[in-house]
Amino acid sequence: MKLPSIQYLLTSGKASLQRFPWTILSSLVAVVIGIYTIEKGDDFKQYIPLFNIILCVSIGIPLYFSATIFSETKRFDKTGYWLTHLIATGLLVAIYFTLPSEVSQNIRSTPYVKYALYNIASHLLAAFIPFIFSRELNAFWHYNKILFIRFLASMLYSGFIYTGLLIALTAVNLLFDIKIHEKLYIEIYIVTLCFFNTWFFVSGIPAQFSHLEENLDYPKGLKTFAQYVLLPLLALYLIILYTYGTKIVISWDWPRGIVSYLIIFVSVLGIFAYLLLHPYGNQLENVWIKWSSRAYYFLLIPLLILLYIAIFMRINDYGITVSRYAILALGIWLSIVCLYTALGFTNIKFIPTSLFIVIVLSSFGLWGMYSVSERSQAKRLQRILTEAKILVNQKVQREVIWNRDSLPKLIAKNEFSNQAFLTDSLGNEVKSILDYLDNHHGYSSIRSWFSQDLLFAHRSNQHNSEDEIYLNEAEIIMRSLGLKYESIAKGDKTKRITFKSDRDENIKTISNYDYLVHFEKFYFPANNSDELEICHFKLDSLEYTLRYEGPSSMNLLLCNERDTLPFALIACIDQIKKKYGNHPSSEIPRSEMELIQSNIKWEIKMEFHSVELEYEKQKLTHSNISGDVFIRRK
Repeated sequence: MKLPSIQYLLTSGKASLQRFPWTILSSLVAVVIGIYTIEKGDDFKQYIPLFNIILCVSIGIPLYFSATIFSETKRFDKTGYWLTHLIATGLLVAIYFTLPSEVSQNIRSTPYVKYALYNIASHLLAAFIPFIFSRELNAFWHYNKILFIRFLASMLYSGFIYTGLLIALTAVNLLFDIKIHEKLYIEIYIVTLCFFNTWFFVSGIPAQFSHLEENLDYPKGLKTFAQYVLLPLLALYLIILYTYGTKIVISWDWPRGIVSYLIIFVSVLGIFAYLLLHPYGNQLENVWIKWSSRAYYFLLIPLLILLYIAIFMRINDYGITVSRYAILALGIWLSIVCLYTALGFTNIKFIPTSLFIVIVLSSFGLWGMYSVSERSQAKRLQRILTEAKILVNQKVQREVIWNRDSLPKLIAKNEFSNQAFLTDSLGNEVKSILDYLDNHHGYSSIRSWFSQDLLFAHRSNQHNSEDEIYLNEAEIIMRSLGLKYESIAKGDKTKRITFKSDRDENIKTISNYDYLVHFEKFYFPANNSDELEICHFKLDSLEYTLRYEGPSSMNLLLCNERDTLPFALIACIDQIKKKYGNHPSSEIPRSEMELIQSNIKWEIKMEFHSVELEYEKQKLTHSNISGDVFIRRK
């Protein structure tokens, strides 16, 4: 085989650049900005606009490719050529403004899910746009065969080039003790995978497609791969899914959610396999391909019924989410493809074209996955809270009002006021919905339920000092509903009891006392019999240590080298439980959350801010505690 000369490679590369300048320029822009951000540092927050440009020009690679191919096949003049590319540029600019302009805790996944949909749609567009108004199915198949083989070849060449350069740099480092810039490795990866890969790919795309309709030369390798690799795997997956479906019918055990993903995967795998085999089915010796292809789409029908049962069960229980909407949309698309094929239609362009339309229509509008899923989850949350009498006439009852003077720390007197109105399972559902809204949509649909500006509280918490714990917006919303932001696993027998003082933690009154020491300790494990240190301080040249005696007595011991003062915490808790019961988060007057001890020299008051206990099967598992020690000299 004669290898191409250097001159040929240079000529081919130049011709590709002249033919696809917008596509190659997009990859170059992505590489340059990528290397720039890598070299400037690791602070992603500063470079979010540049990162958005990288995302957009990465869509520009297939989008400008499609614009060029469409202009060539329709034989547009320069005006038409520039118009198609300007339309593509306008779409990229529009996509750019859908992405977050800065990094904050409010960045959600929705813009990037949309970006993924647009990226998939732009690649699908490249698969059918030259033949969008054509009936040349053989040319359409050959064109996509070229794209597929060219993609594999470009990935293979890029992979070998990167690996070779990586080994060369490592050898230079080891043999000559030359220190290699660490970021150079990822930069070479970006150059080869994005820039070289793109240029190499487009250099193999033929300038004319008219001759492809008469091309009856089908590569044996594709048929072998599809027939002896893809089809056996497809048969195996179909057997597994049909066996699972039979099990459901026999045992009447409802299908699991994961079966929907498996059915989608198997369906797409089968469609891909039969697309590869499509032209071979026109040959007399391969007539089985046509019959098996049509039979395959009939075999998909029971699986699609199983998919609908599984997904509608999840939707009925937990509402529509972006992922469930996507599965349902793909299920509808697969049903249309099955019906189309079962009726005897054989236009394979219908498959990528219809999928492109489904993806684009699902990405925007009141009918799109984002609007539908947000409405569904907001209504589900409204139903749960309304049935629990937490939400009445679209207003939260017993809303926790945060003290603005204490922000960014969240302090209120009636926290967890609605906890007793929800079971553990419903509390988990509320948390799950709020987390979902936080990740995908935000809370614009439910903010009118509250009398206070929770966005203000969230922003204040965002700018919290480093020694404070950041709270996400979902936690702020749920705590404002008077509910604990926690998940309790199904079957969890753990019982949590929290007693909290009604004092304002921002105000410390130390009149009649000389010293104040704050203490806070989380997680005292009940299976630890040793004393645990809570805090340590020095007073009059003596070292004092506040210790937790252990779960058997729950005493707190204030010790120095001469004396030990016990504080009977368990007795204090027993008194509170008798008066207020075991209701979580009871607000206790501060006078009842105090213990006082004294010795010859000092009078010491222990004031507890909060005490949290966890029991499992009536046995204490651990406790948390916080408060202040007030010290007065006698």
